[in-house]
Amino acid sequence: MAGNFKVNEAGTTNETHHIVIDFGSMPFPVLEGQSVAIVPPGVDASGKPHHARQYSIASPRNGERAGYNNVSLTVKRVIEDHEGKPVQGVCSNYLCDVKVGDAIQVIGPFGSSFLMPNHPKSNIVMICTGTGSAPMRGMTEWRRRLRQTGKFEGGKLMLFFGARTQEELPYFGPLQKLPKDFIDINFAFSRTPGQPKRYVQDAMRDRAADLVALLKDPNTYFYVCGLKAWKRAWSWPCTMWQHKQVLIGKHWGLPSKKKADCTSKPIEV
Repeated sequence: MAGNFKVNEAGTTNETHHIVIDFGSMPFPVLEGQSVAIVPPGVDASGKPHHARQYSIASPRNGERAGYNNVSLTVKRVIEDHEGKPVQGVCSNYLCDVKVGDAIQVIGPFGSSFLMPNHPKSNIVMICTGTGSAPMRGMTEWRRRLRQTGKFEGGKLMLFFGARTQEELPYFGPLQKLPKDFIDINFAFSRTPGQPKRYVQDAMRDRAADLVALLKDPNTYFYVCGLKAWKRAWSWPCTMWQHKQVLIGKHWGLPSKKKADCTSKPIEV
């Protein structure tokens, strides 16, 4: 493990970390929109090894640090279930507490249906909440690096990013530093004291005219990533976009038997 950084304000309920994993000399090619599985150490209550947990990759294809053989993950420390009952997430707490230099078992990468477009002038609309921002960060950073080369003509980037409060939103500070002519960022906070609840779909309604224009463009791609229950609420935009390339990502930090059941062996890095 090469880095462990907290990416939202201290004292917030949804403590979120940016984890950097370095593979050294072992080749580990990835693409934006893919995921890896982490195998937490130890055994469960029945004495069996823990299931691997999947996390979306939050870095671009050429590394968290350009030219280095590493990837990053966005991990929220799980301390309660979806009903608010206390629970300690096995893998999330392990990753949030891991120290630089510790070895981590990684399986993957996985995924071929959530990859970003690579052709010039392609537009990307990214819709996410919380740690669902991980693949969006990878896509945005890759486009930013391409832009710096001056050899790639990218299309429009739009981000709709929701959280309960500004303090809980991961990467809020770095997002503020991105040029406005590079990415169009729209935040939505549902628990800001003294303010009405505002959700991602509210921000999208405010930008309806711009989104309609992008929907008419065959080079526009929509990406949605967040909790399973949150994505279920997206039946209305998915119906509206049924003729578009709308990609719904799986990212809720739970064991996935289908994806974990593979021939790849864990590698320790």
